[in-house]
Amino acid sequence: MGKLGSTLELIRQRLDEFIRNAEPTPRNEPWVVLSNLEDNQGNPATTARNAVVMFLANLQHETIISTYNRNVPVSPDAYGIIAPPLYIDLYVLFYANFMDQAYPVALETISLVISYFQQTPWFTQQTLPGLDPDIDKLTFEFTNLDLLGLNHLMGLAGVKYLPSVLYKVRMIPYRGSAQQAQVPAAKGVETPGEPKGVKS
Repeated sequence: MGKLGSTLELIRQRLDEFIRNAEPTPRNEPWVVLSNLEDNQGNPATTARNAVVMFLANLQHETIISTYNRNVPVSPDAYGIIAPPLYIDLYVLFYANFMDQAYPVALETISLVISYFQQTPWFTQQTLPGLDPDIDKLTFEFTNLDLLGLNHLMGLAGVKYLPSVLYKVRMIPYRGSAQQAQVPAAKGVETPGEPKGVKS
């Protein structure tokens, strides 16, 4: 499923379990699905009906400054130069896709989504078994949208507004071990005035 899909699926399972335990009404179908809101023909996706839909609305490069050493030892006499990791933030929309008489259910489930991430705003390897080993910590931040931004997001998803909430999920690292180059290890620094071959 890949790093993005497997991470979101783990969160979906946890959130679905939380809503299932909070809702007294028995239900065979999942409360939360990871899905598009529309299919390729612009029709409502069948998997997204009568559920809270997790929808990946955007990806962004996290531009925090980190102290990353590009040089890693590959032998006693050489270092390999490796590209720094790329950190990605996700914007995930939770859309309560309950229509008609089920609108009160939409209000209730989106309230439970907010409650869940208020209680569990971050995940680690210890709190979320199965999390990709590259991810040290995953945080969920409530994201405010004004009416213009909300209208743009609903248009992007191809749907009319229903109770929903947007979270910024930071951050997912992409690390590679491919070397760009090798450089010799430093043997010391010559001090001016010292005979050649003498290192300080």
